[in-house]
Amino acid sequence: MTRKIFLNACVYCLFLISACMYFLGIWWGLPSNQTKKFYGFDVAVSKEYIKKSWEISKSFSSEKLPRSVFNPIRSFHPDEHNILKSISSMNPEKFDFNPHFFEYPTGQIYLIALFLKVSSELNIVHLQPDIEYYFDHPDEMAKIYIAGRLLTASMALAGLIIFYRLILMIYSNIFSALLATMCLAFTPVYSINAHYMTVDVPMVFWIIVSMYFAFLYIQQRKLFFLFLSALCTGIAAGTKYPAGIFVFLFPLILFYTNTGSVRRFFNLTLVCCIIFFSAFFLTTPYSILSFGEFKRDLFYQAAARGLGSLNLFSYIRFLPDTLSALRTGCLWIVLLYIAGLIVAIKKRQISEKFLLSGFLLSIIPIFACGGFKYTRYYLIMLPFLAAITGKLFEEIFRLKSGALRLLLIFGCITAVLSGLVKSTAYTRLMTENRDVRIIAAEFIEKDIPYGTTIIYTKDPWVFEVPPVSPLKYNLLVIPEHALANAPSKSFLIIGELQYFLTSGNRKYLMQRKIRMIEQKGFKLKEIFIRYPCAGPFSFDQYWTIHDMLYTHPAILLFYKP
Repeated sequence: MTRKIFLNACVYCLFLISACMYFLGIWWGLPSNQTKKFYGFDVAVSKEYIKKSWEISKSFSSEKLPRSVFNPIRSFHPDEHNILKSISSMNPEKFDFNPHFFEYPTGQIYLIALFLKVSSELNIVHLQPDIEYYFDHPDEMAKIYIAGRLLTASMALAGLIIFYRLILMIYSNIFSALLATMCLAFTPVYSINAHYMTVDVPMVFWIIVSMYFAFLYIQQRKLFFLFLSALCTGIAAGTKYPAGIFVFLFPLILFYTNTGSVRRFFNLTLVCCIIFFSAFFLTTPYSILSFGEFKRDLFYQAAARGLGSLNLFSYIRFLPDTLSALRTGCLWIVLLYIAGLIVAIKKRQISEKFLLSGFLLSIIPIFACGGFKYTRYYLIMLPFLAAITGKLFEEIFRLKSGALRLLLIFGCITAVLSGLVKSTAYTRLMTENRDVRIIAAEFIEKDIPYGTTIIYTKDPWVFEVPPVSPLKYNLLVIPEHALANAPSKSFLIIGELQYFLTSGNRKYLMQRKIRMIEQKGFKLKEIFIRYPCAGPFSFDQYWTIHDMLYTHPAILLFYKP
């Protein structure tokens, strides 16, 4: 009884720690009344422009506004505004729910819109069709971001709880379930993305729910659970397209469970596919109702991610890119994932076959992109990899040698806790109010005289560079290749996120960038940089990937004598 109480207490502590990690810091990088002073100008954006904004932004129309115009109401995450921009393009009063944006499916967009509507009815957020209201009241826009992020964090935590029940159902060992759930909970790329109003973690939530129902079917052979799994897989695909690959799990599940005649096998597979596509079209109805826009954005995403246009070298790069992304996003936990894969391949029972099949299918969207390295792209793998570690832990607990068992358990816990330390470091960084961009903006306002010329290499985006008021400084945009012609006595701002980091040492690449800028007549004046830290440990100082730097990009300030 004492042992059971202790284990249950550990489970509740795990969920409590995870909740703290996911919910603390969700106010990171948001517009506010305090930062409004750095933008310093009134904006006139009509309702008609907002309604047609996606159409305008995807064209070369002369009426297209510079993206810097919207900096005062954007967050420091590059994708969150896509969600709100899509919601603002709808007109629910006329039953028009077309977001005019399909680079994501619309499942999560609709869910956030519904959540915002409920929050508005409860007077938690203020929804105003006039966007100029938010330029004047950026704190109100921040509340909208926070509402969307609360939904993501809640789905991250709920997914974790369901995942724990899933592993407990598969292995019936509370130790294995606890450690496997810790692997998912503390994987940095999962905990970090739980803070953002994006589609990545919500997709993982629906994949986990689908896995849960699939295993209920495997254990009980009730078709109702299989069909629920197909439904949730369709919703997952309606949240983010790559999850659609898991439709191929259903014929495999039916094959593994030996459903009987070939005719019954094909009939059940057909029913699962119908349910899957029905769920997808229910969450993304305008993929049919506005097929032209859907095709436009889907093809754009395919081209932008390199689908169908890769050479042999791109495919060869897949393995090292994947290992680099997993090392950065999963830290030492990735070693447990690899060990779990080896154990699962050796056992190959029905549960392991299902998990291995899911893992192999999850590789396909990433492989098709040649291992395109955003760490968040690898989230699709995590539920299967973390679940597979449950088998690893189960085998460790069965070892007869007590000394070896204790040694391996200690190593596993050390690897898991390393993920916790890095996740905690990022949460701590996001919890602090003064982002590095704001620190740089404060320095510029304090130390650079009014009226000075400040140069950007392209239209300034607050995701990449600190905000600077055009009312206080003479702002110029000079492309990098023309910087040698920049006026003297001017300053230049370069943000690390402006040069896309997919591999290599960020400090080396930064020094190379500094040397290149100095060759054009500038001198480095200041570097603004912060690292995620937890106690004596600092992370992502050297080898890292682009989207792991969203919270702490280096800002370089140069001066031309």
